[in-house]
Amino acid sequence: MYWRREYLRKSASLAIGGTWREDLPDHGQLSAIMLHIHGGAVNDSMVAIKKWRLIDYIDKIELIGDGSEVIASVSGQVAKYLAWLSGGPAITDKYFNYATSTRRFHVPILLGRKMFDTGMGLNLERWSNVELKVSNDAAAAQFSSALAVDALMYFLEDPPTPFPGYLRTEEWRKWTTVQDETKYLELPSQYPIRRIVMQVIPDDDDTYHTADTTPYNVLYNIELNFKTGVLKVWDGNLRDLWYENAFDIGKDVIQALEPYHTQDYGIWTGLGQTLGMGAARIPHDGIQDTATPSFSPGEDSSTQKRMTDTDADQETMLVAGLALENCAHFRFDRLDDPLTWLDPRAMGSIQLNMKTRDASSAAGGVIRVILDRYVTR
Repeated sequence: MYWRREYLRKSASLAIGGTWREDLPDHGQLSAIMLHIHGGAVNDSMVAIKKWRLIDYIDKIELIGDGSEVIASVSGQVAKYLAWLSGGPAITDKYFNYATSTRRFHVPILLGRKMFDTGMGLNLERWSNVELKVSNDAAAAQFSSALAVDALMYFLEDPPTPFPGYLRTEEWRKWTTVQDETKYLELPSQYPIRRIVMQVIPDDDDTYHTADTTPYNVLYNIELNFKTGVLKVWDGNLRDLWYENAFDIGKDVIQALEPYHTQDYGIWTGLGQTLGMGAARIPHDGIQDTATPSFSPGEDSSTQKRMTDTDADQETMLVAGLALENCAHFRFDRLDDPLTWLDPRAMGSIQLNMKTRDASSAAGGVIRVILDRYVTR
């Protein structure tokens, strides 16, 4: 038994605002696909807009089987969070927006519980066709030409038995928040559930793109009930869940940023909340800068604001905090065996009730619910 790597494509063209499609091979035990998406930006096109990282423009990564069966369907941000939950690092790319520099995004799409999982993955021989699709919502104002995609596949060779099943990970629900609204969701009963992931992105100022409020004011209360509401297993605020996740996972959440933002414009950090940061000045003229990195005080939500003496220089920053890519999760995979995961049929109706705070700043945000489930095939 050994691992084989094979490129599906190198430097495949992903049109700006479009979708790249490619059929996978019709045989093999596929464990993961490593994606590297990259492209050159229009000069200084992202210094005063909300979406300043390439990851923010990758709105969907999909694996579709036999034309209609969802195997994976998540955004780039969520894909990064899922990979981090499965053992990956929080820092995989340098986020910067200076001039025409090439933006990059690396992420694995895992069909098993982790990289190099020998017990779970996608048996391509059980499908007539599996298609990989990568979509972006960028515009010509941001990128000077088509993006490029490298897709590297990981196959388990000569296993004792073929993979019995794979992880189906999909964005199950998405909505724009309304003040003081409760969404009553009933989870599907198919397949054991490994994880329920929630991404909460607050609305932002229309001009400066700073977060209107904290994510835990948007998703103010979460209820998770089993057995049609008889058994309550969670009733609390999103921030409570962040801290549970932090002590459960036990990994610090740090992002590496090199913003070149115009003064007072929001720098979306890739964190739900910033608890601390360090920064150094990067003078582009090669001369010691008299200015020091300065940021607006009290910005502890998903954005920071830099104060600059001129836009000619930038900072390099490490920001640390909670909720990588504004995500939180309930996990049911304390043991590797999917037979021990949450069984919706055994638990009756599983209800997920999500309430938005009664505040105008909590409206206009976006909430996603992502399900990670085990499918035998």
